[in-house]
Amino acid sequence: MQKTPAEMLVGSFKNPAFNDRACLVDTESLRRISYSDMDRETALSAGVLKSFYIRPGDTVSLLLENGLHFFMPWLGAMRIGAVVHPINCLYTTEQIIYALKLCETKLLVTQERYVWDFKKNEPSALLRILRETFPTMPVLVMHDPQRFESSKKEMGSGWLGAYSWSTLAQFTKHYDHVTHRYPEDPFQLICTSGTTGKPKAVVQTNSMFWPDVEAIIKTNKLSGEDRALLINRLFHVNAQVTNFFPMTIVGGTTLLAPPDPEYFLETAVKWGATYSSVIPPTLKEVLKRGIPKKESLKNLKFLIVGADKLAPELHREFMNRTGIRVRPGWGMTETLCWGSGTAADEPIMYGSIGKPFEITEMKIINTETGGEVAIGETGLLIIRGQNVFEKYFKNPEATKKAFSPHPKWEGWFDTGDLCRRDSRGTFYWVARASADTWKVRGEFVMGPLIDDYARQHPSVDDAMSVPIMMDGETESALCVVKKEEIGADAVLEWCEEGRKSGKPEKHYKIKKIIFVPKIELGDTGKKSRKKMIEIFQSA
Repeated sequence: MQKTPAEMLVGSFKNPAFNDRACLVDTESLRRISYSDMDRETALSAGVLKSFYIRPGDTVSLLLENGLHFFMPWLGAMRIGAVVHPINCLYTTEQIIYALKLCETKLLVTQERYVWDFKKNEPSALLRILRETFPTMPVLVMHDPQRFESSKKEMGSGWLGAYSWSTLAQFTKHYDHVTHRYPEDPFQLICTSGTTGKPKAVVQTNSMFWPDVEAIIKTNKLSGEDRALLINRLFHVNAQVTNFFPMTIVGGTTLLAPPDPEYFLETAVKWGATYSSVIPPTLKEVLKRGIPKKESLKNLKFLIVGADKLAPELHREFMNRTGIRVRPGWGMTETLCWGSGTAADEPIMYGSIGKPFEITEMKIINTETGGEVAIGETGLLIIRGQNVFEKYFKNPEATKKAFSPHPKWEGWFDTGDLCRRDSRGTFYWVARASADTWKVRGEFVMGPLIDDYARQHPSVDDAMSVPIMMDGETESALCVVKKEEIGADAVLEWCEEGRKSGKPEKHYKIKKIIFVPKIELGDTGKKSRKKMIEIFQSA
């Protein structure tokens, strides 16, 4: 019978061969947690959660920053068969309340900073709203990461019905078992980014877990000798599936570090990291800092990059300057995390998203005819496979729409991404159909194509195009980050010359330009066209 994520992870914690190995290391606090420690601590956390009569299938939500404290309730909930729901810790109060309602939370685990106003020395506004909105929902308060090992009662606990995690842990019996669940049962709910409307909760089932994690292990030839540097946020699947899950299964070590590009390579060298997972903006920021000698980076074998478009120029420059292989891939929360990647023995194609995993089928179709597009042509990416989800939580309408890309392809998941494929079978991401495209006088405009062209100007450091309203019509505009001094007219002239020569297409006319200090990122670290539209409108 197929094992659940909890059974596989706890199996590693109890593996005699891994007993004293470091499972987790916090590079800031220098705290090390071995595999046997993880077994004991997650069993204690499971006991704490069970004391609130959490049953298999109940939702336990986590509002926690990155840190060692995150892992215990996260994995403890899995041990007792609960459905864990990590909340985006960058959410506003309104978004937090929405997510808790959406996922039908039975219990919330959070930390001091969210429930206690340290300036006013009183319960936070969020805690008051939580109590008003969910008067019977238990709220467990953990210490903030920097106070993780403190023996003092958590600030905010005891107020308005909030409980102290550390106090309960002193009197709770360990739950040293794993509650078995079936393959079709969920182990996690992850909310989508909501770039096209209200977030939806993706139901990640036990059956999705091992196919995708195994694909990551095989594609990248991971072993117990590897050390993964984790800098992405743990509320998102990238950090979970690319770093912690595979490392724990094979007996490797996960290194927790802040997401600061200035110290990324320095931290990787100091702690002997062999790989990491980053987003393209991180590569760009790392290159702005001093690059250590290639010899010192020899242990950092590769980086897995996804979650946003990776420009070929940036891809090539980073590899040339650092000597580190950058293996691109693609995936979504709906595919657990990854659907494609670049294998260790495959050539790296700059700007690509690699090839589909063995467990997935990926097609690019014409949405009007339903036929597959020719090699090199852009179309809608659809996918099916063992790691693809089956439904959104209690949202049958959204689920039905997601699996109906065209009558010819019923049952295939509509990713909403526009892609193309070359003759080698390598895929390339072009744009997000719903978030990156708009119509100008009936013609589709793909924003990322304008962005790519604008960034080729020697005085432009970064750029993002946006749709705007001018004289009652939708037009295209451009937000520009300067590399050196340049005027708006010069950038407009560059874009106009490119448009007239067909790079980009002739209807991609830029009507207005503003200069900005940076291109804003969204909650998951991707560049946010939605935020840049707001900035343009307020300029």
